[in-house]
Amino acid sequence: MPEPAPTLIADPGSLGRLVQALRAEPVVALDTESNSFHVYRERICLVQISTRAHDYVLDPLSVDLTPLGEVLCDGRATVLHGADYDVRCLRREWGWRLPRLFDTMLAARRLGREALGLSALVEGQFGVRLEKGFQRSDWGRRPLSAEQLAYASRDTHYLLPLFDQLAGELASRGVLEEAQREFDRVAAVVPRERVFDPEGWRRIKAGRALDLAGRAVLRELYLAREEQARAADRPPFKVLADQTMVEIARTRPSTAEALGRLPGVTPSVLRRMGAAILAAVQGVAG
Repeated sequence: MPEPAPTLIADPGSLGRLVQALRAEPVVALDTESNSFHVYRERICLVQISTRAHDYVLDPLSVDLTPLGEVLCDGRATVLHGADYDVRCLRREWGWRLPRLFDTMLAARRLGREALGLSALVEGQFGVRLEKGFQRSDWGRRPLSAEQLAYASRDTHYLLPLFDQLAGELASRGVLEEAQREFDRVAAVVPRERVFDPEGWRRIKAGRALDLAGRAVLRELYLAREEQARAADRPPFKVLADQTMVEIARTRPSTAEALGRLPGVTPSVLRRMGAAILAAVQGVAG
């Protein structure tokens, strides 16, 4: 099954032509790429679409994808793999709801497949191994390389042939209608609003061994990390790792020099959060 280079859609004219072409397609494959691994406030950075004949990668950072929703939400079948996350993201970003969703992961599970990942299913059905080298790419950075675009498009390239096989097998077993009810439940999920839990530090497993003062420092560090993550638009774990916070709370360094010697306290951490960390330690000590 050949994999030609996908068509990048990054301007209103190209998007308009794609939307018009999709109106003739009874079923399309769909996927998204977000930047949750790299920012505090995630957003969809790519939308991938495949038809029977072509693969497309759409750049919502360059063009407003609102017109696409008119096609995807008009009742045609949309095929996704592990759709729950994508459905929530699409609803959050554009309010889209996919009325005839088919989830290949849920279909495979209902059919008793043991390996449910897309790579495993594609390899099992078509003998093709999907590479995962760009799995944690920062999809919000531009420009995107040809390799990134090719990687992203592979996540939808095989979905329609996979849909044909799985849907046919569900139908032959007489469970397609039952499976569709499950798909409909996924299509109806709503986004989860991100709400910061100030008591979330209690869930840091390694922190349970700290003494009372150490736990108080850990709490202050957790709150300070959240404030820095919001301000810098970075994931909290990239601002200060859980294990590093636990080590700081355990040793409670009193100077920048002592703090800088701890594992995980890089010069960048020291520069951005050193004062806040020492203030958290001293506040509890005082």
